[in-house]
Amino acid sequence: MTGYKLNPNLKIKAHKIEEINESVIVVDDFLESLSQVHMFSSKYAYLKPVGSDGTLYPGKRDIMPEAYNIVLKELIELLINKGYITLLNNDIYIHSCKLSLVTQKANELISQQKIPHIDSSDNKTFASVHYLSDQSLGGTAIYKYKPANLIKIDKGNEKVAYEMIKNIKNIAKSTDGYLNNNEYFEQVLKIEAQINRIVIYRSNLLHSADLRNDATYNDDIATGRLSIASFFRID
Repeated sequence: MTGYKLNPNLKIKAHKIEEINESVIVVDDFLESLSQVHMFSSKYAYLKPVGSDGTLYPGKRDIMPEAYNIVLKELIELLINKGYITLLNNDIYIHSCKLSLVTQKANELISQQKIPHIDSSDNKTFASVHYLSDQSLGGTAIYKYKPANLIKIDKGNEKVAYEMIKNIKNIAKSTDGYLNNNEYFEQVLKIEAQINRIVIYRSNLLHSADLRNDATYNDDIATGRLSIASFFRID
């Protein structure tokens, strides 16, 4: 499938989290057109049941065509060339790009879905969310785990992640449905959704989809919260 093209007029902004000297990158008008994305999602995607991809994502997913991976890699190369991403080496490996549709209601969540998470403690791994729905269905938030005063979990403090999991039932009780600020977690950055906006951040930042307990999430591609979640590494 062709037609996935980087928009030459895209806009880039870095949102600094001063406390940890990290930036979350927001790119508006990422693709020149969303027509191929919409065609794939409506005609070709086979959205598999919740949990079938081995993650705790509260909805259905399918793998995007390789053409999407290619244009995402072009964006990453652009961000490296412009200095938004700085690592010693610049070999990019796209692990997966997943079309994602939230379908679970707030009262259907299990404990593990009520806390923020990391995808990896490796500082060279990144995640991105490309929004195909607007602000009304929620964006993405970065959190601080208040008991340990931590936003980023790396190889040196991985034990904090285990402590969170060990205490997960008590933590989950403080959240009624989808996560917001509570006694355990504080939002340090919130990125609102916007159609054709992509947000990029290191995978070891505590993060969560900023979903709304009063929103009606459903399995309708046309009206549901649709996004593309991608995971990549830069060696």
